[in-house]
Amino acid sequence: MPCSTDLTMISTPSFSTASGQPRLELIQRSPQRLSVTVSHHLYQILQDRSDYEGRSMSNLAAFLLEQGLGR
Repeated sequence: MPCSTDLTMISTPSFSTASGQPRLELIQRSPQRLSVTVSHHLYQILQDRSDYEGRSMSNLAAFLLEQGLGR
């Protein structure tokens, strides 16, 4: 049986203040991108491990960086 939802009743979070400026706490929480260059050998190691663990290389690299930094 199909379910009908009135989308006008669903509220979405506000991503800006009344003046239109981005909310600071959302900016601080959003992930940041980082680009690095690695050797072919290290790339292969990361690719093999990410395949073995079933995760993306980006996710694995972020995880390893966090571990290495003790976070």
